[in-house]
Amino acid sequence: MALDYYKAVVTDIIDESPTVKRFFLEFPELDVFEYQAGQYVKVDMPIDDKKTYRQYSIASEPVGENKIELLIVLNPVGKGTAYLFNEVKIGTELKVSKALGRFVLPKDLDKEICFVCTGVGLAPFRSMYLDVLNKAKDNQGIHLVFGTRTEDDLLYEEELIELDKKFENFHYYPTLSRSGDTWKGNKGYVHDIYKDIFKDQRNAKFYLCGWDIMVSEAKKNLKEMGYERKDILFEKYD
Repeated sequence: MALDYYKAVVTDIIDESPTVKRFFLEFPELDVFEYQAGQYVKVDMPIDDKKTYRQYSIASEPVGENKIELLIVLNPVGKGTAYLFNEVKIGTELKVSKALGRFVLPKDLDKEICFVCTGVGLAPFRSMYLDVLNKAKDNQGIHLVFGTRTEDDLLYEEELIELDKKFENFHYYPTLSRSGDTWKGNKGYVHDIYKDIFKDQRNAKFYLCGWDIMVSEAKKNLKEMGYERKDILFEKYD
């Protein structure tokens, strides 16, 4: 069945890192763009490719507005991001689908939540934790384990530090695989971090998003730690 697309206007673009941009979109024909935290949209683009759309997770929290934010990393050989990064400006109109996907939080947060992500895999989790924290939803605690290469690649860093300070039930663990001498935080890969946090194997639910190799290894590790498949949800990209 054909998917309907809405007209979206780019209202702002922010360079979040050397390779990542934040795209802010507004839907002038809608009063509210309906979505759940964690869902994604398809963006259809005028590119010379068999598949002219690309999928991007929504990085903003649902607040009943006709606006969303996308967090997108440049693919050096990708036609979609080449168009977005080089051709799209403030005021550009894009064709964007309705919100899609089932990678969302349960209604009742009766277990601790651990988000494990690399790179722009952070996007759906930002939508989720902002939705929980800013709406003061009951929860048992949220842990965000975010892995990237260098300090330059950290995303929403100031915001996350402030959230960690403001909410006692939100814990942020930035982890760098290629850290410099000035970095005082976690070094290495995300796997050592969540394995240490949950070494007591207490009740928790895990959400994974990022590179295929990271997600596959995390799933394997968590199952070996004793966590069941129903408590490990994931999205991955090549």
